[in-house]
Amino acid sequence: MKYSTAQEEAIKHIKGPMMVLASPGSGKTMVITHRTKYLIEKAGVLPDQILVITFTKAAALEMKTRF
Repeated sequence: MKYSTAQEEAIKHIKGPMMVLASPGSGKTMVITHRTKYLIEKAGVLPDQILVITFTKAAALEMKTRF
């Protein structure tokens, strides 16, 4: 999958917390799910050490489906 530079930076960010703010349809959910995968598979972070928060139930359900 091809990412923009900003998306790739967000996915590979491992030093501390990160907040994703962007307009609708810009790929926020994709970035968050791919970052979570990256943290687990590449950065060695345990899944129970990751907290993902969203402001809408629809986004939460979408992320749950993608995970």
